[in-house]
Amino acid sequence: MKIRTILLTGGLVLLAACSESKYDIDQLVPEEYHKILYVNNSGKQEVTLYDTDADNLYTLSVIKSGSDPSLTAAANILVLTQAELDVKYSEPEAVNYQLIGADAYSLAASSVDFSSADRYKLVTISLKPQVVKAAIESNPDAVWVLPLKVTSETDSINAEKNELFLQLKAVITPAVGFTDPTLVVQQYQYGSVSTITQKVKFGLDTDNLWDLTAKLVVDNDYVQEYNWDNGTNYKTLPEGSYTVPETAVLPSGTTTLELEVSVNGSQLTPGDYMLPVKVAEVSQFEISEARAVYPLAIRIMGNKLDRTGWTAEADTEELTGEGAGNGVAGCVLDDNLGTFWHSTWQTGNRIPLPYELIIDTKKEYTFTQLALMQRQHDSNRDTKAGEFYISSDKENWTKVGSFNMQQILEAQTFGVTPTKGRYVKIKMTESFRDGYCSLTEVYAYGLE
Repeated sequence: MKIRTILLTGGLVLLAACSESKYDIDQLVPEEYHKILYVNNSGKQEVTLYDTDADNLYTLSVIKSGSDPSLTAAANILVLTQAELDVKYSEPEAVNYQLIGADAYSLAASSVDFSSADRYKLVTISLKPQVVKAAIESNPDAVWVLPLKVTSETDSINAEKNELFLQLKAVITPAVGFTDPTLVVQQYQYGSVSTITQKVKFGLDTDNLWDLTAKLVVDNDYVQEYNWDNGTNYKTLPEGSYTVPETAVLPSGTTTLELEVSVNGSQLTPGDYMLPVKVAEVSQFEISEARAVYPLAIRIMGNKLDRTGWTAEADTEELTGEGAGNGVAGCVLDDNLGTFWHSTWQTGNRIPLPYELIIDTKKEYTFTQLALMQRQHDSNRDTKAGEFYISSDKENWTKVGSFNMQQILEAQTFGVTPTKGRYVKIKMTESFRDGYCSLTEVYAYGLE
């Protein structure tokens, strides 16, 4: 076979160089190479079906080539029997291939005829997803297949490209949802923004072959659920302060699109807000449970409060181990990133978590956000989580929020329920490092 292929290649090159006549072609190239049929994209192909009422379509392409493809040709498309499948594939590969039933598919044609002008023929294979799904569920250990073979009684077939082996991998139900529903807080300064516009990506989790319509709503119940699960303090946006599309249309061929959501920022007082846009209905398929809600989060920052004259105290602090003037509570208010408060580790009796740090702001403010900064040291960024409290008299405390810190150098801002008071308590409940905690700075935001 290799020798004949080399001779054929050399003969074709010679013909191209010398522009020989048809007689010369017939003399130099064996007749069986004048026209050769083969399957484009032959071999094993994995197919995932979509669970719809309509048949899923796959196209088989039969190509006519050779030294003289202007000749006519004819071919048949056959399905291997289970016995043939076992001999050729199952037994040699030690794989339990099972032939899908005849009720699971249909061929648009079992034979193709090529005119002199035809260079390829397409044959549509219709696969019935419900039938395939039932077969897979009845025997999930099997690999369900549709093995097709192209033959001809009159023409040459490329023996290495004469089969299409469709492996029916799965039957899935496409799902509609938001492309990236991760909560990202968009931060704005109070009084400096009028309209907030957000582009929200929405779509199908596979190539879209259908015309889809989804109904969108604002799910304010989601805000309370999210706060409960995450210890946050998001408020719902006031009615009339936002615009959300009522429907989203995905035409066939369009997998994703951008929806525009707008919020009237001038109506918002300082605080953390959430606008949960939800896919309520879809014309076809399923709504992705994990991607059904896009939680648009907005933080309207209060004014950064002047800390002049503020004082701080803690129920634990390191008086000597961190050096003179370091390790004590007041370091969180000194605007010096080289100093820090640290829980006791060398002097005094070390107490277990939780630790409390109380700041006296000397007068009442409406607190809207608090910011904490880890110790500016590579290995000792140790405060992990805790809670915020506000009081007017240092005796009666109102819990206004909680925090989970990252081990980063930058200040980390946390929203709290806007609350009026004079004293701020930071209660540290978790540590990254053996129960030790430390903070470099504490900032507060709000309104006077």
